[in-house]
Amino acid sequence: MNTFESNPASRPGRMAWLWEMPPRTERTMRMEALIARLRLLILAVNASCLAFLLDTRGMHVGAAWWLIGLCLAYAIPVAVLQPYRRWRVFQASMTTALLDSLTIALFIAATGASDSPFFPLYYLSVAAVAMRFDLRQSIVTCLVYAFMYACVYIWTWQAGAPDLGVLTVRVAYMVFIAVGVGHLAREENTRSRQVDEIEQLHAANQKLQTRQMRAARFDKLTGCLNRANFEKEAAREIRKTRTSGGYLSVLFCDMDHLKRINDELGHDIGDRVLRGVGAAMKHRLRGPDLIGRYGGDEFVVVLPNVTRETAYDRADQLIEAVQGVNEGLSQDLHIGLSVGIATFPFDAQDYPTLVRVADQAMYLAKREGGNRSRTANDLRLFWEDMPATA
Repeated sequence: MNTFESNPASRPGRMAWLWEMPPRTERTMRMEALIARLRLLILAVNASCLAFLLDTRGMHVGAAWWLIGLCLAYAIPVAVLQPYRRWRVFQASMTTALLDSLTIALFIAATGASDSPFFPLYYLSVAAVAMRFDLRQSIVTCLVYAFMYACVYIWTWQAGAPDLGVLTVRVAYMVFIAVGVGHLAREENTRSRQVDEIEQLHAANQKLQTRQMRAARFDKLTGCLNRANFEKEAAREIRKTRTSGGYLSVLFCDMDHLKRINDELGHDIGDRVLRGVGAAMKHRLRGPDLIGRYGGDEFVVVLPNVTRETAYDRADQLIEAVQGVNEGLSQDLHIGLSVGIATFPFDAQDYPTLVRVADQAMYLAKREGGNRSRTANDLRLFWEDMPATA
């Protein structure tokens, strides 16, 4: 048996919905701000009318001014400081609605009771509750307001049909306002929730699309561009460099001794080292530089507006950066980085040829012991010296 169903004490009361606060949304905060400003405006109009425009004979003016002063002492800080955005106790609730009803009843009693010109205050308060709360809550609040007003009205009632008719009309209008504004508010709230749901779905779709686009562009393990997208970006940089008549260098980087780590420590550790190498290299690159994972433990770097001499220095910086990944590895498992360098327009005129030349220069670096960089010039000198050393 369901524990909740079997324990009557755990069930919500039948009237629990009456005291439920609306969910905290941007709409409810806008309604709070509107109610706070309207409350302040109403108090200003009432004070002006009481001071300059109304015949106050027969009114308890002192009590009315005391009520206005107390209400202003609450309304001004709420409108200016907006504490309802931080504390729910300052938000409009059924409790505050009942306090409003009592305050309005006292003010109407002090300003003429059944003859008070301020009876529309109940209409405004009912409308404010209907804007802020559920339709059922606004109707219940309206009935409470009608009862309070009827008590004040009957207090000075001279028995007769005209007075009964006036009371009936005023109470009926309260109900009409509560139902009408409540329905409009419910429709607006429903639309607001639908818009929120659509925006949340759109945001979720955008995140999913972004993740899919990133997965399509970037290598999952290292976070570098994957080979296909890197080649597109590199070819675009070559075209820009050819148009501007500048320089561009390509670095072909291959890790030294990663296979030994995979064999002795496992591929999980090898992947962690590979990920660290990718991060270390990206950290040393500039904003316009490109880095992509070519395959396995090979990376290619494109350096726009970089000559061969500068590319040689940048390659040494990458080799130095990779040494930081060796922390925590035993001496016999330390890795290195062999780098081959080719520069546009001296060594090749297109990206595929630049990569091929840089790849050959990288093998020359490995041939000489690894963990160093060699340029296409070094490669040419090597082949020129081959007959002499043969």
